[in-house]
Formats: sequence, C-alpha cells, structure tokens
Amino acid sequence: MNIDLPSITEQQAFVFEAATKAGITQLQANLKAPKLPGQTEVDESQYPRTHLLTEQEGWEPPHRDLTGAYFRHFQAHFPAYNTDAKLAALLGLSSDRRVRAFKDGSKAPPYGVWRRFLVLTGRVPQEIVPVLAFMA
Repeated sequence: MNIDLPSITEQQAFVFEAATKAGITQLQANLKAPKLPGQTEVDESQYPRTHLLTEQEGWEPPHRDLTGAYFRHFQAHFPAYNTDAKLAALLGLSSDRRVRAFKDGSKAPPYGVWRRFLVLTGRVPQEIVPVLAFMA
C-alpha cells in the first residue's frame, strides 16, 4: 500500500493558509463585538494618553488610576473574568498577584500584557504584522 502525503513545505503552507483564514474570520467577528459604556471611575481627560500608543510611537505605562479603573470596569462587565485569577489567565499571566499589583498601582503592567488588554477591550486595533517571505 502506498500513501501519498504532501511534502512538509506543502503541509506548512496549508497550515499557514488555514490559520490566516481563521485570523481574518476573527478580525471580522471583532468588528461585531458589543459596544459597552466606558468606565466612569476616573476622568481620563486628566491623564496622558501615551498608554494607548505602540512602543514605536512612545508608549508609556498607564497611570495606576487608569489601570485599576480599566480592570475593574472590565471585570464588572464580564462575570467570566470577575476574579483576578481569571483575568490573569486571560492576559497570559501565571499569577493573580500580578493583576492585583497592577490594579493597586504597586507595579505597572508590561507593554505586552497591557496591549493585549487594550485589544481585548477594543481600545486599540490589533496589530497585523506583514509576512515578508516564507523562509522555512
């Protein structure tokens, strides 16, 4: 018996194409996310907006008041993430202690964690990185 299998290169191309199509589907679904009222715990106009920038644009960590307000607002609207442990898992963190430290302002969230949260909450668009070549 002979089973013809595609080459590894062809298999990789298939996986890449399928993942790209799934990504496009998700991006289109993201446009239909519900629109919720903004947080009202703090007056955001009193703080710089540099926490919304990319690193290349001059990102700075959010002010501690904003971090706590954003996280509490999110948790109030999404019961599935109403504990710090659940929010930590969503953000790819291994410990809820880090979320508590971000919320109480004793530590600033790192760029990657904060950016993921901003994307999840529709505050910034998701970055799409161009593929320059298939080199594998």
